[in-house]
Amino acid sequence: MIFTMLNLSLTHNAQCLNQEKYKRDSRMAVISLMLWLGLAATAGAVSFAVLWAIGRWAPGPQRNHATPPIGGNDAVFLFQDDQLFDHQSGALPDVPNVTQSWTDLRAWLEPRFADLPQTLADLVEDQALSLKPCEDGDTAELRLLCTQHGTRVTLSDPPHSCAGERHQMLAQRARLLRETELLQAAPYPIWKTSPQGAVLWQNAACAAAFESDAHEVTAPAPGESSTSRFSIKTNGTRRPIWYEVHSKADETEVLHHATDVTKIVTAEAMQKDFLQTLTKTFSYLTIGLAVFDRNRKLALFNPALVDLTSLPAHFLSAQPDLMAFFDNLRNRCVMPEPRSYASWRTQINEVIESAEGGLYQETWSLPNDVTYRVTGRPHPDGAVAFLFEDITAEVMLARRFRTQLDLRQSSLDCLPDAVMVIGADNVLAFCNAAATRLLRIDPDICFADMTVADLISACAAALPAPAIWRDVEASLRTRDHGGGAYKTIPSNQGHSHHCQLEPLPGGACMMTLRAQTIVPQKAAVAAIAG
Repeated sequence: MIFTMLNLSLTHNAQCLNQEKYKRDSRMAVISLMLWLGLAATAGAVSFAVLWAIGRWAPGPQRNHATPPIGGNDAVFLFQDDQLFDHQSGALPDVPNVTQSWTDLRAWLEPRFADLPQTLADLVEDQALSLKPCEDGDTAELRLLCTQHGTRVTLSDPPHSCAGERHQMLAQRARLLRETELLQAAPYPIWKTSPQGAVLWQNAACAAAFESDAHEVTAPAPGESSTSRFSIKTNGTRRPIWYEVHSKADETEVLHHATDVTKIVTAEAMQKDFLQTLTKTFSYLTIGLAVFDRNRKLALFNPALVDLTSLPAHFLSAQPDLMAFFDNLRNRCVMPEPRSYASWRTQINEVIESAEGGLYQETWSLPNDVTYRVTGRPHPDGAVAFLFEDITAEVMLARRFRTQLDLRQSSLDCLPDAVMVIGADNVLAFCNAAATRLLRIDPDICFADMTVADLISACAAALPAPAIWRDVEASLRTRDHGGGAYKTIPSNQGHSHHCQLEPLPGGACMMTLRAQTIVPQKAAVAAIAG
């Protein structure tokens, strides 16, 4: 019983102690919570004060990336110097999120607002500049304000929800109007059609040049382009007008640009007619003609070239180049064989370069006793023409004539008399070897012609007889030859010379000096008596 009472007493005391401890712990928790709330409030107040101070006294460059304040529906642009560093979202709908300069923004705004500054540095600090649109009835306004922290450009358009988008729309409409005016003022026809050919739009030049169905052009495939030509006839012209049309197609429409090429077509037709005339003319020539264009391709040849070179017509019609042309000439032995085949290409290049300079002219003596005169001449626009002329008959005639001259000269040299032929111009034409020995002259080695005066001087020096030589000179100058009479010129060496003048055809004259031995009178009497 006693033990039971003790247990109850101890249990009651323990419960009392637990209740006191719980109350004490609760009071401590409340005190800690109040302390933490106080600290949080103090920290918040300090943070707010610090942020307010930073926002109030911080310098401008530290605020470059802050979002600018937006006033209603205005488009706001912030600049540091002339560089755009921030703008309202949607203020530049055509180039979003792209950093631009004042020059770019000025070009965007200038068609609508006049007197914009070339640079933002021209603005006066803390003095706002307000600009009105150029067109009457436009309620927009552009404000520029320069401060020590930067420049603020504000575009406002009160009746509209977004000033930037409206300005972009107006700018696009103005650009479309300008482009339309340019297309309408273009001097060449421009029009747009559907893929089926229906005309959707045309400029003034197209409406003035074509009738309703005169400009039907085959449309190319979508994404491709094509070029075509067509002609139309008008009442005021006798000849048709030619147009060259460039067409560009997409999935929904085809754009056509036409250019008047009447002069080009006429020139091409005239060139074709002229070429046909030349071809007909050259076909009757006996001289072979080969014309190479600027690309060194054979552009023109005549039938005589085939006859002279033996080159097949199909080879020439294939328009070979210069090197292939000369290679075939060499293979057919129609040109002299080069001494060194290694230098063959170099020789041909020299021929081409000489022809381009207008300096090439050679005589080709072929193994079959045929002689060609080859001439290279430059043509306009970088073309080169080669002429092949068969001069075999001319060369043979010249050789025959040269042989006859040599034979005549040899015959005259065999005569013992000195023979000299004076032409109608009173110039010594030629003389024989006896005259050269007697008068000590040689006309062939003299640069200047020997006149009658020079010849008489040489005769007087070799055979002194002044009076006789004066008479001979007068006879040569007056063509009074005395009917073949001769004059005797004495000599101190027991010889005399008979000078005889004989007229020749064409006003020429032949003078002969024949040597005679003087026989003493006693010897002559003795010879007669004997």
